[in-house]
Amino acid sequence: MRVRRPFLGAPVLFVIAGIAITLATTGVMALSLYQMRRDAMSQARDAAENLADSLEKETERNLDVFQLAMREVAISIQTPELQRLPADVRQLVAFGTTRGARQLGAMFATDAAGNFILDSRSPVPRRLNVGDRDYFQVQQRDKGAGLYLSRPFLSRGDDAGQPTIALSLRLDGQDGQFAGIVAGSLRLKYFHEMFKDAILGRHGTITLLRTDGSVLMRQPYHPGDVGSTLAGGHSFPPLVRSDQGSYVDIAVLDHVRRLYSFKRIGRYPLVVVVGLSTGDIYAGWHRRAIAIGAVTIVIDVLSIGLSLMFAGLLRRRLEMERQLRELAWFDSLTGLPNRTQLQREARRALAHAKQDASSFATLFIDLDRFKRVNDTQGHAVGDEVLREIAGRLREQLHAGDSVSRLGGDEFLAILQDCDVLKAMHVAGRILQAIRQPVALDSEQDTSITISASIGIAMYPSDGENTDVLLRNADMAMYQAKRSGRNRIHFYAPEYERKAREHLDLEIALQHDLKARTLSVAYQPKVDATGRLHGAEALVRWRNDRMDSIPPDYFIPIAEESGLIVELDAWVLGEACRQLAAWRAGGLAVPNIAVNVCAMDLKRPDYPGFVARTLADHGLAPADLILEMTERVMFDEAADDIRTSIDEIHALGVMLAIDDFGTGYSSLNYLHRFPVGELKIDKSFVQGIGDNARSESLAQTIINIGKTLKLTVVAEGIETPAQREFLRRHDCDLYQGYLFSPPLSPDDFARWVAAQRQSVPARPSP
Repeated sequence: MRVRRPFLGAPVLFVIAGIAITLATTGVMALSLYQMRRDAMSQARDAAENLADSLEKETERNLDVFQLAMREVAISIQTPELQRLPADVRQLVAFGTTRGARQLGAMFATDAAGNFILDSRSPVPRRLNVGDRDYFQVQQRDKGAGLYLSRPFLSRGDDAGQPTIALSLRLDGQDGQFAGIVAGSLRLKYFHEMFKDAILGRHGTITLLRTDGSVLMRQPYHPGDVGSTLAGGHSFPPLVRSDQGSYVDIAVLDHVRRLYSFKRIGRYPLVVVVGLSTGDIYAGWHRRAIAIGAVTIVIDVLSIGLSLMFAGLLRRRLEMERQLRELAWFDSLTGLPNRTQLQREARRALAHAKQDASSFATLFIDLDRFKRVNDTQGHAVGDEVLREIAGRLREQLHAGDSVSRLGGDEFLAILQDCDVLKAMHVAGRILQAIRQPVALDSEQDTSITISASIGIAMYPSDGENTDVLLRNADMAMYQAKRSGRNRIHFYAPEYERKAREHLDLEIALQHDLKARTLSVAYQPKVDATGRLHGAEALVRWRNDRMDSIPPDYFIPIAEESGLIVELDAWVLGEACRQLAAWRAGGLAVPNIAVNVCAMDLKRPDYPGFVARTLADHGLAPADLILEMTERVMFDEAADDIRTSIDEIHALGVMLAIDDFGTGYSSLNYLHRFPVGELKIDKSFVQGIGDNARSESLAQTIINIGKTLKLTVVAEGIETPAQREFLRRHDCDLYQGYLFSPPLSPDDFARWVAAQRQSVPARPSP
């Protein structure tokens, strides 16, 4: 009889199962630990590369700003007219555009002996001599040195004893001989401040060095590191031969093994190196390895621990993935939810409102003239302003409400359970909070004040889905801007009607421009005696369906749609044709002025187009004046515009600044650009007799023109009192309804004929 032992094999099976589970668990754990170790190094490499890239961009941008400011100073020194100005005015003009570079250090210019002749820190240059500095001696010795970056040295000016480097440019006299330098001293403390907030771990480093191996700054900061050299390390040659890269090595200075990521800073002989200690990189991995090993031992003894361990690992892995997904939902600059998160918040608010039959408000917030902050103060300051504004927006919202950054300087707030009165109240608080000054430099007590325009769309009256609400809030915001900015506007169907009218007008303008049904009127420019000195060509549009349309209305539409280029080209051709026709008929019109915009000057063929148009009508370059506003000088494509302006000036065509005083008025660009004429804006002229500030500004513009030997034209003159004030202050030319409105070609010819009889003939020379 065979004895049945049903449980005989059970222990063996459990042992085999336990061994199999243990082997499988051990294999999986080993593979996981290996992958986690690789992931730790990969993530650290990404972090180091991103930090090196960020520091490279920030450092290059600041050095570019500093270099540009130095070249501006060099130009001002080589402008003879400015050398006759008083010392304080000359200093103001020379360093007027260096505000964005002042946080880096001081700027100065020297004579051929190394003595200061201009100083950004004082109208009267300090008594300092830099003839013994390498940045002076290199420029003195080598005419082709270009922009030179010095070795570190200790400053002996106001920052005496501070580690400093300098950038220098050579100045040559009219004879081509060495005449001195323009230089800027950069406090290495600035780079220390920029580096110190970076998250590096306990043993991480950031090093800024010259390509010859000289250390300029190192974080953590030790004064003795500045000026030391890394050229002896075996990793140094590939570091300076490549633009960027990563490697693992033992540091020369402190013998710590690190992962290094480096990047060459633009065209400068500088390299930024970010080092993360391998001990710090693997610290978290070591802790996890010990924990997983302990869990594995427990699993080997108690098989039930296997499921618990996997559950814990899975849970932690899912939590990490959740955190990574959340990073993709928030704006990296301000920390506010981004567009992706905005869609979720909007859907949540919409579902809540539908369920409770409640309303909510959508606020479209756009900062006013924020581009000027970036253009004048730099993108670093612009980013600081955006972060501060984002914090203020958070403070003004209640629990349950949300605010997101759409991009640039645009924000969107969603206010739940909100009626019109509450939306107006919250929007008012937001405007007031934004208008509070944003501190930039507590030591120098400098700040920026900015405003915003807010458009509001209400659910459900202004739209029943998020796309419509966002579009309508955007339209309301633009209406707030058109009404003067720093305002709140609620959406109304009238805005949508205006938008459609805008589109209809654009289509009609395109049609009439192709059909050549527009016309040009001409307004005389005269001197104090009423004698004709030229005419300005002004486009006019009379449409069959919409009657006469003011230029102030259709010119912005032409600019937004891109039709302005075709429109300006037609006006230039028509004005030149008319001038030639007048002269052929015996009418002596000295010249014709035509308006141009930035889009015209961005065209690479525009100077050639101007030359061909003049030649087609038998006119000389002196017969034409091109008028441009101040905004043209500060367009994003300023280099392309400068090239066109120089080529047009080389043709012999005069350039004029229209509406001077209303834009970015700057003495700096008046001597940098070949301008021959200034036109005082009519808003100042019309204030003469009633507004002392307008009179003072008009007189100042005339004085500036006289100092720079420019012709000054006052436009918009309507009363004898305005003319008399301008005549007393020696204004050159006059334009306005007091003399004549814009006239058709035939009426203009009759006006000229009448003037010949009433105005005495010009005396013979």
